[in-house]
Amino acid sequence: MAEGSGPRALFEIYDEGFASPSWGGVETALWHLVRSLREAGVDADFYRESEGADLDALAARVERDRVDAVFPLVESTLFGGGARQRLPGLHRRTVRIWHDVSLLSADLSDPPACPVHMDAPAVPGEAVPAGCPARGAHPDGPMREVFLRDLPWTRCFPDRSVIGWAADHVPDKDLHDPSGPVVLQLGKIDTADAERCLHRLLGAGLRLRVIFATWSRRGREARELVRSLPDPGGRIEVLDAYDIRTDWERVFGGAALFLLPSVFHETFNFAAAEAVQLGVPVATLGEGGNLPGFASLRAPTVDALADRVVAACAPGGGSGTASSRVPAPLPRPDTGWTDVAARYADLIGPGGGQR
Repeated sequence: MAEGSGPRALFEIYDEGFASPSWGGVETALWHLVRSLREAGVDADFYRESEGADLDALAARVERDRVDAVFPLVESTLFGGGARQRLPGLHRRTVRIWHDVSLLSADLSDPPACPVHMDAPAVPGEAVPAGCPARGAHPDGPMREVFLRDLPWTRCFPDRSVIGWAADHVPDKDLHDPSGPVVLQLGKIDTADAERCLHRLLGAGLRLRVIFATWSRRGREARELVRSLPDPGGRIEVLDAYDIRTDWERVFGGAALFLLPSVFHETFNFAAAEAVQLGVPVATLGEGGNLPGFASLRAPTVDALADRVVAACAPGGGSGTASSRVPAPLPRPDTGWTDVAARYADLIGPGGGQR
């Protein structure tokens, strides 16, 4: 890290870095957060997951470079039980950003609310009670926690902050066209559900622009499914890979709606946030973490959601013209990356990584 007078932070990234075609939400978040932190005077840098696997080397680097705060990926072995006792200096500087809930929910669905901390959030210094479902994630630290929303399951963690992400890395444009195609993301529902959804939408005469969450097995299966579908009318456009920083118009330009069925607990969801930023309404399942906060249209099941999209967007799908049936996008959030970085800069230092 370069010499400087400001606070210092290290962020772990996946080994593929920022050149991978599978760039996703974590990469989007860390890229724009670090860029904005640097603009705010924080000396922020990255290290790769394979480098972070050697915790002793990471601890030595943190000491040598006088790092104030280190931000490992949620999957880091730092969050296992033994490392925190062996490397207390590193853990005192550690901040865990909950960009997914895999430590609390094996299937990535909504974590359970804690019966112990439902009414009274955990306080620093108290032992973790046996009935707390977060016990295996070591909520007693000594690392600090950042959550993207204040939700019941986050109350198990006494040293916590709530700091969301932003979406102003894409411009505030109005790309919505009620007569345009439906942008559909697949990979976060079972393949059988995806197949029924596709047949319902195509059978109603909708045009589709399909993108995939290819980091998941479901996403890869959905891609093969879409490739196998007959499309004599040319109503399916497939975007196998894109870089939202430059391809935002290619993804969302002229779209009637962004349909994102997900059974996962979405701690944020950049695709939905970017759609709202670009003036495109979003349709999601009724549950799914933060997703409903971006949604103009919701339903409790995949089948019901597909029916609602058909009613809103298909030719003759309901009473009125397409422009009167398609819901409006939600208002763009006021928070931008500059605001997010300011919150993180306060968390980092000076001396913010030490307690």
